Amino acid sequence: MIANVITVSVGLLALTYFVIVGVSYPVGAGTVSNTINAGGNGASWDKFTPQNVTINAGESVTWINPMQVLEPHTATFVKDKEMIPPLVAPFSVPNNTEFKPAISAPNVEPTIMPDNTNPNNKLVITDNLRASAPVVIDNTKTNVTYLQPNSKYSFVGDESYVNSGWIFPMGQIPPGAPPITSFTVTFENPGTYYYLCAIHPWMSGTVMVN
Repeated sequence: MIANVITVSVGLLALTYFVIVGVSYPVGAGTVSNTINAGGNGASWDKFTPQNVTINAGESVTWINPMQVLEPHTATFVKDKEMIPPLVAPFSVPNNTEFKPAISAPNVEPTIMPDNTNPNNKLVITDNLRASAPVVIDNTKTNVTYLQPNSKYSFVGDESYVNSGWIFPMGQIPPGAPPITSFTVTFENPGTYYYLCAIHPWMSGTVMVN
């Protein structure tokens, strides 16, 4: 039952998060070595182009979203499958917890269901910030650092999780959403780095660093 609700709620809840708590950040600028399109138009809407790139240590790659419709993508590096983030997640809260809308829209309500493991609690389904925001988790999987949108991150290579946040097409950022239109990674050490889109996990790519 929970899985079904999560599947149905993915798009709405994640976008609602942006509308409610999104704030403005400065857009990064700079010259980089390579650009990868996260998504595209027509048959390439769910592909990274180019899918595989080869660079030298110390060079950078920037991901952008060239789509003509409002379809976000991410560039998400994970050490193992355990770190692939769900877009939404259930959290257990006391039954007397009240949820009041933070926006004036009249037709909103949180997704709530019984917590079968604890009759004193209920489950509320929320956006998973670690899937939607720019974030880095170190190799211990315990130290979490949130980045500014449009960040330029220096990738050491032992991180367990690096995420761009939701990259929107230029000029199509939802009202109130952090204006993420790019993500730049400088690869400090040689290796082969695999990544995917957290929203469309069948999208994948590789950065090979010499």
